[in-house]
Amino acid sequence: MSISAVILCGGSGSRLWPISHDMKPKQFLTLLGEHSMLQQTVARVQHPLFDPKTIFITASSQSEMIGEKMARQDHVIIGEPCRRNTAAAAVAAALYVAENNPDNDLMLLVPADHVITSPAAFHEAVSQAKAAAERGYIVTFGIHPETPETGYGYIKRGETIAKGIYKISEFKEKPDEKTARKYCESGEFDWNSGIFLFSAKKFLAEIGRFEPEILKAVKSSYESAERIGNLVALDEENFGASPSNSIDYAVMERTDQAAVLPCDFGWSDLGSYRSLYDIRTKLKAPCHPADAELLNSKDCLVVSDGPQVNIVGLDNIGVIVDQGRVLVLNLDASQDVKQIADIHKKSPA
Repeated sequence: MSISAVILCGGSGSRLWPISHDMKPKQFLTLLGEHSMLQQTVARVQHPLFDPKTIFITASSQSEMIGEKMARQDHVIIGEPCRRNTAAAAVAAALYVAENNPDNDLMLLVPADHVITSPAAFHEAVSQAKAAAERGYIVTFGIHPETPETGYGYIKRGETIAKGIYKISEFKEKPDEKTARKYCESGEFDWNSGIFLFSAKKFLAEIGRFEPEILKAVKSSYESAERIGNLVALDEENFGASPSNSIDYAVMERTDQAAVLPCDFGWSDLGSYRSLYDIRTKLKAPCHPADAELLNSKDCLVVSDGPQVNIVGLDNIGVIVDQGRVLVLNLDASQDVKQIADIHKKSPA
């Protein structure tokens, strides 16, 4: 029985400012290869494991853009009138799956802006996790931590519930570097990939236990939604009444049905310029345009929409040029770019 693939498209990718912003977030950018992050994600779920109809949940302002790109493929778009984080988005998608596939309500929730370099290993992992999800577990996919990354959540493995699948003992959200290093050295933790497999009805039951106000608001919004063709436009007043919370905080840290499958399918969330540099290096892809000149410099990332960039005597930096905006950063400070993005949102001039 096939799994409903639900693609989360609501993020703004502010840690990749200035190339990623509200009007064109990173899932629509071509950062690796010839296709955008969104196109690569869609291609991964065009597989016998998944229902042919792909479900997108995105900001209403982006629904037309997705509709144009997916015009030739069977799909439905759930439009969010405002941002209420991933828990509310997951509830809206689960309501759709439970209504339209009541006898087969397994759904894979996957962000649109992640890189997976081994689709075959990804499909194998989803297939392996399916039985646990059918038993009522909410399964996430853990990634072996290669470095003490402070921008990811960490999952501690607990007791074994099936071959290669563990109950989640602890969730630790974005630790400081000292703590992250301790987690990496322990061998007991995985990065949280943000990809989830679960029964829609089970997820709705759990969110109802822990965050009934989210369920109530989103359900009212879904029931009052305007339906035009393959677009489900959620009702703004009700959806806006939902508390804003993530799946991790709302459910995964509190339920006794959380499970993790540690796996390796070449995952990166491309959540920073450091991760963009690292994945390009790993794939032996160019880290700067052909016309960029680096003199006595190494380990640098250059992204430019036209102007030539020259770097002399500097290591481990990024130079980003987009539409007249210039960002120069130490790649080790990549997580702080969001602060610059927030400043420009408040003072766009």
